[in-house]
Amino acid sequence: MLLKNYKISFIFYIGIVLIFNACNSTKYVPEGEFMLSKNKIYIDDKNKLDNEAKDFVIQRPNTTFLGILFPLYFYNLGDKDYEENYAKRVERNPKTFAALRKIFSEKQTERLKQSHASRNKWFLEGGQAPVILDEIKAEKTTEKLRNYYFNNGYFNAEVDYDIRLKVEKADVRYRITKNEPFRLDSIKTIIDSNTLDSIYQLTKENSFIKTGEIYRDLNFRKEADRLTRTFRNSGIYHFAENQIGFHEIDTLATDHKTDVILKITDRLIENEGVIETKPLKVQKITKIGIFTDYSYERKNESFKDTTVYNGFHFYSHDKLKYNPKSLLNAVFIEPGDIYKDSARSLTRRHLKLLKNFKMVKIKYQEVNEDELSATIVLSPLKKYSVGMNTEVIHSNVKQLGFAGGFSFINRNTFRNAEIFKLSFKGSIFDVAKNIGSTDDRPFSSWEISADASLEVPKIVIPFGWDSFIDKRMAPKTLFSIGTGFQKNIGLDKQKITAFVDYSWTPNKRVKHTFEPINAQYVKNLNKDQYFYIYSSQYNDLVVIQQEYFPDYPLTEDNALQFIDEKIDDDFQQVDPEAYQTAKNIEKRNEIITTDFVIPAITYSFTYTTKSDFKDNNYMFFKAKLIAAGNISSALVNETNADGVKTIAETPIAQYVKTDFEFIKYWTPSKTTVLVSRTFAGIAIPYGNSKDIPFTSSYFIGGSSDIRAYRTYELGPGSNSNNLEYNVGSLKLITNLEYRFGITKTFKGALFIDAGNIWDITNSEVSAPGDKFTSWESIKNSAIGTGFGIRYDFSFFVFRTDLGFKTYEPYLEGNRWFRNYNFSRAVINIGINYPF
Repeated sequence: MLLKNYKISFIFYIGIVLIFNACNSTKYVPEGEFMLSKNKIYIDDKNKLDNEAKDFVIQRPNTTFLGILFPLYFYNLGDKDYEENYAKRVERNPKTFAALRKIFSEKQTERLKQSHASRNKWFLEGGQAPVILDEIKAEKTTEKLRNYYFNNGYFNAEVDYDIRLKVEKADVRYRITKNEPFRLDSIKTIIDSNTLDSIYQLTKENSFIKTGEIYRDLNFRKEADRLTRTFRNSGIYHFAENQIGFHEIDTLATDHKTDVILKITDRLIENEGVIETKPLKVQKITKIGIFTDYSYERKNESFKDTTVYNGFHFYSHDKLKYNPKSLLNAVFIEPGDIYKDSARSLTRRHLKLLKNFKMVKIKYQEVNEDELSATIVLSPLKKYSVGMNTEVIHSNVKQLGFAGGFSFINRNTFRNAEIFKLSFKGSIFDVAKNIGSTDDRPFSSWEISADASLEVPKIVIPFGWDSFIDKRMAPKTLFSIGTGFQKNIGLDKQKITAFVDYSWTPNKRVKHTFEPINAQYVKNLNKDQYFYIYSSQYNDLVVIQQEYFPDYPLTEDNALQFIDEKIDDDFQQVDPEAYQTAKNIEKRNEIITTDFVIPAITYSFTYTTKSDFKDNNYMFFKAKLIAAGNISSALVNETNADGVKTIAETPIAQYVKTDFEFIKYWTPSKTTVLVSRTFAGIAIPYGNSKDIPFTSSYFIGGSSDIRAYRTYELGPGSNSNNLEYNVGSLKLITNLEYRFGITKTFKGALFIDAGNIWDITNSEVSAPGDKFTSWESIKNSAIGTGFGIRYDFSFFVFRTDLGFKTYEPYLEGNRWFRNYNFSRAVINIGINYPF
């Protein structure tokens, strides 16, 4: 959707900014109080930025962007005393409100009052109240800063502050003199237990506290955590972190050095009211019991079925429903092993990954001084469940839509903790580029699909090759088959898919996915509508027909017949350029309308440093390789008239395709995020195929791509062919986005997107500008810039981005800022962040 009246839009935008700037920032500052406008931190008499120290400043000024107090101005648009002031308005204008009550019902009049209250609450709750200077918080900040530097080895650090008052505003300056840091001198150990001492000696090279380094409290805490993990993963079940102590730290030493004594005590127990010490020992697990169908309602009932398998005891109230061997694929506690915290955590995590149990508990009990027994308690989910879901959907093609569906789940299908799922889904949406549709109504496009899948918690492969992937990597096999229908997206399509997906995660950062079978059958359902949908190509034929064959009754229905009858070798001699144009249209029609069977083998590698969903300082990398049609083309002998190998008279697509994506997140401050994304993809047809199937080709533009262009609008290369759907076999794109807070719920973004698609094949329909011939072709990348507004609903983010065409590679002469205006800008609506 383009902004048609850019002048009005620009005036509106400037007006909003002026309103915010015109607001009095001290509107709600009480008399005699001061609004905190700035904090400054001087370290050793220099105004330095210490991000860690900055985090200890308790009171901070109101949030700004580009020097403007947007959250505060938003807050000031509200009325803090809206109830009292509304009552005064009623009192001052009794006739007006009496007339309102006569015109509207009392209920409707009350709604006017509620509407007034809601509007003011929205401003007050969504904005940010002025931060009023609190000297007590400044004093607490100095204490926190003093503790921070003390904990980092600056035992003699000096911290104070002063306040500079202005008209209704105040600045606070914190002055820090660090002085010389203290370093660690000799490090000695006193360990009561010989067993613990021997374990410590084996691992002391990994210590976080070392002679000569500056004292840092964090390193001592890391060392305590390391020792606790080391001991508890070495069979010491009863070890606790409070048995570790660091002593004899001298914070007054004149040479600024301190010795450290590491003390690790024996276990303390109470025996008949007397506290005694007990030496710690390595303990082994001698018995493991697994209760497979625990429920609170049946906790007092006896277990009717008991099975022993590989030294594990399985118990169930009813007949045992799980294959013991399959359950043990998720259990890492073994009879005869020493106690390990890591085995306990790994077992709990992998049992939960089975998605068969709502509760997993692991308990230990001491048998004697040397032995433990382990109990694993599992509470299963219902075997059968039916679910319904609705969601807002969004992609580069599906601009905005709504989906709904239901699913049937059968857990533990074949007693091996498998999950069988049958799902049906339907959606309606607006396409990002509503080209060729005879129905211009909103949400005129739709899609329905049905899928059946079976998830198995191991690698299902013959000849015992599954043993090459350790069960610690959470191996999984997914079998899936499905079909779907699309309406009003180009040529309507039916797609049938079937795949086998193997996945495993060697560690929390890495994931591998391998699909030995990924087969697709793509059928175009609306081929006879081609020239209605791709009208620009029909218009090119009309130009040729009107100039050379004015008597020919050309229509969208007989366009191909026109090319076959009139565009021959004789016509090539008359107008070679028009001849090539018509033949390219014919070839493009063949490429887009041809049905394909795409039997592929795929592999993807994913690496991320993201620790949790709140982490905004991480990197993400994904590589994917697809090899389509190799085995099928080698095994199949059936061919069509052109010598192309087919399955059931449908051509087999043969190509290699690979994608690389890299995303990096930075957090310059608590309220800002900088994100960089780079994507490179290449697809090469060979053997049985001269072109990449349309559905496997690259396109560019849209709300998660180059946002100054609509989906399919740009490319390939420097060409401006005005085709409805532009695709290529090479894609390069990079994005940079700066995200910041405006209010509590409104977020903003500034972005720059650059990239394009090119053709690197020997396609008959490619023009010279389409080709990527060398790195010089990079200059044909398009650049878009813009800004976005996002509203955070907590569970999802609604996003609106406005992209401006900044550099247009298809223009002659000057390519910079030629169409950098609101009339050519593109609004992108999306759900959640683009990357």
